[in-house]
Amino acid sequence: MKWIYEVRRLKGPRYLAIAEAVTRAIDNGELLNGARLPTHRSLADHLELDVTTVTRAYSEIQRRGLAEARVGQGTFVLATLPDSPASSLPMPPNTPFVDLSHNFPPGAPPLPNLRELANEVARDLDYGALFGRQSDAGIVSHRAAGAAYLETLGVKAGSDDIVVCAGAQHGIAIALAALTEPGETILMEATTFYGARAAARMLGRKPVPVAMDDDGLMPDALEDALRSGQSRVLYCAPTLHNPTTTIMPPARRKAIAKICERYKIAVIEDDVYGFLLLPRREPLAARLNSQAIYITSFSKSCGPGLRIGYMRVPEQWRRAVGTALRATTLMAPPIEAEIAARLVRTGLVAQLEDAQRARNTERQRIAEQTFRGLDYSSSPTAFHVWLRMPAGWQSEVFAAEAKLRGVGVSPAAFFNLDSKNAHDAVRVCLSAAENNDVLQRTTKILADLMVSGNPWATTAAIV
Repeated sequence: MKWIYEVRRLKGPRYLAIAEAVTRAIDNGELLNGARLPTHRSLADHLELDVTTVTRAYSEIQRRGLAEARVGQGTFVLATLPDSPASSLPMPPNTPFVDLSHNFPPGAPPLPNLRELANEVARDLDYGALFGRQSDAGIVSHRAAGAAYLETLGVKAGSDDIVVCAGAQHGIAIALAALTEPGETILMEATTFYGARAAARMLGRKPVPVAMDDDGLMPDALEDALRSGQSRVLYCAPTLHNPTTTIMPPARRKAIAKICERYKIAVIEDDVYGFLLLPRREPLAARLNSQAIYITSFSKSCGPGLRIGYMRVPEQWRRAVGTALRATTLMAPPIEAEIAARLVRTGLVAQLEDAQRARNTERQRIAEQTFRGLDYSSSPTAFHVWLRMPAGWQSEVFAAEAKLRGVGVSPAAFFNLDSKNAHDAVRVCLSAAENNDVLQRTTKILADLMVSGNPWATTAAIV
């Protein structure tokens, strides 16, 4: 923890130097929400100070609203939850860095047909029709392609049901805006995709955590959250959940769908990873035809640069979703939507999905070999693994130490809505490595760091 070294360099009273070092560490992302500070005694011993000086410093940190003391547990950081992965934080100077914090492929798999398609699109596009109109929910032919694509994922829809959006993140934001009002609560998995949480916060909505287990959302916890009647929208990702990689089994999906039907709540289902599984898993939206907005995109199969997604929107919410769409982007980019539609019509998207599954399987095998003996969860075709912390490690400390060794990972604080009751882990995005050799090297760095132990364990321990 570099902030401890900073204390020695700062001038002025020692209690203020400690408070300032912690404040700076929170501001630059070294200390994340939920991080446990060293005990009074251990920090005093390390800095060769009186314990009362550290006690005074921690009181000052709490006065600033940056920490809370929990009886019998210690002092914990209360920082604004971050909305972006580790690579957006300041980097150590002159450090070769491999960013495994972003969950997308570095580029589309090498299919020669893609270049042919691009040449074809450039040659025969009706630029006048595409440039000269505002299509709002999407041109009819683009929405028809979206309906055909969703059918391959297990969701039946006609072209009238489809809204073309500028990627899944955009779809999540406009769905939240359409279904809720400022100040309302939105139910989300207790560990959730940080982009959804960020969209909710930007819109002035309050995410409310719903407990999970190894099968995903827990039915009892969902029902408990709904009994109060305060929330009328659920956002969730039942298939290859980000970040835990959980795949909700059929019986659990049926139970969750029944609860949603009984309480008549709206469901926003994020299924950007559904294409990775063969056979497909039935989406919740297939059971909740009139209650669920289903969202997927091409960012994982084709690459993040293709900013096109498809939403299946029940008729009752189309006007509200259309209003949110126009208030944000007016429409998805028509030329990109045309490219996406042709990927669907030519069958190239299916080839891209096959290639991505094969690539992910190969990289998961590397992770399996490197992380053998460690506690992690994943799936054979997933983009990432969820690497759990052993005793002595905290995820934000592990991420900071990994960063110093040139590897970026995302700690649990990016995903946890309830830091007090969450499992501690880091997300390691295997697909982000440039090649398999780089992945082997960087995952070995992470595994070695995990095994060698937290260099700050004696400082951070509760005594």
